[in-house]
Amino acid sequence: MSAHLPNRAPFGPLALPARPRSRLLAAVLCLIGLAVNCVIMGPGAFRSASEGRNDFRQFYIGGKLAGSGSSYDQSRIVEAQQKAFGYSNLHLTPVRLPFYYSLLSPLARLPYRLALLLWTASTILAAVFFVGLYPGVQRRQFAIACCWSLPLAFSIAIGQDVSFILLILAVTLRVLYAGNPWLAGLIFSLCAIKFNLFVLLPVLFLGKREWRLAAGFSLGTIGLLAVSFIAAGPGWVQSYIALILDPAVDPNSPLMPNLHSLVAHIPGREFVEFFLSLAVIVLVWCIARRARFDVALAATLLGSILLTRHAYLQDCAILAGSLFTLFETFDSPPVRKCALVLLLPFAYLFILIGEGAVVAALYLLLLAAVGVSEMRALETAGRG
Repeated sequence: MSAHLPNRAPFGPLALPARPRSRLLAAVLCLIGLAVNCVIMGPGAFRSASEGRNDFRQFYIGGKLAGSGSSYDQSRIVEAQQKAFGYSNLHLTPVRLPFYYSLLSPLARLPYRLALLLWTASTILAAVFFVGLYPGVQRRQFAIACCWSLPLAFSIAIGQDVSFILLILAVTLRVLYAGNPWLAGLIFSLCAIKFNLFVLLPVLFLGKREWRLAAGFSLGTIGLLAVSFIAAGPGWVQSYIALILDPAVDPNSPLMPNLHSLVAHIPGREFVEFFLSLAVIVLVWCIARRARFDVALAATLLGSILLTRHAYLQDCAILAGSLFTLFETFDSPPVRKCALVLLLPFAYLFILIGEGAVVAALYLLLLAAVGVSEMRALETAGRG
């Protein structure tokens, strides 16, 4: 058996129903989860989506400006928004890398309504394929968990692209478990679409000694950067950095479930954030050195969200597979309880009311619980 393949662990008393007795029951539970998420999001989210007033607008404008050499020029962005929508909004400024907008440029040539319809259908299909392809899970249970995921439902409702990232993660793991780490790394590099959510990937590669995976990832990243320079010209980096550091584009928000929000009201918060950041990196390193790959990936994603300065409710959806993996794998009550709380939609209500620090604390608690559980497992194995 490959060292990457997950070993199943007992479910224990906190398990979800071991296997829904019928497809009908699974479908009912999925529909209930979707209904709960719809109620939480409220009719406003769907009304805005139906009217085209969601985050797809930034991808549409980015696609329109692709190849122009001015993708991050705020005056050109405002002009393009005015022409396409009749108004402008700096909070909808394109902030992805140029290669991504080059991929979206054919979609941006279509009328906005048609482009939005195709985009929404694509994000839903990507989520469905993610559920079908994610390895090492009980499929019906996993489908139920994803239907109950508020971040995933929210990301689709507001026109975000996180379901594409989830599909990339699922395909990466499939190819890796099939014994082709170089190709898996090449696919993994597409996560540069939202690179800020993967800041601890070097820790994963080093901790797992995955040199071929890292090589494929590096080669793919170089290729995507080359496409970015070809599409946007050599001066895009400076314009891009200035844009993402502009407070009007990326304000520090209490909505974000990261360490920055967690320590915002603590005296000496800069020092506390620095100390906690080091602790998170050490935890991810320790887990990556000892755990199997999917658990190490889960720790990496948890740590990355805690460290990044740009993460919202929809970005939490990248943990959908990892949280389910942790819940299924561990028999440690703290890990399982915390993972279960984060699989259900109710904890994320704190983000909606501007208290992202609560979710950040849960992420930190889960990461610490996984680290302690792995350490204890190592000690037990050593005594054995």
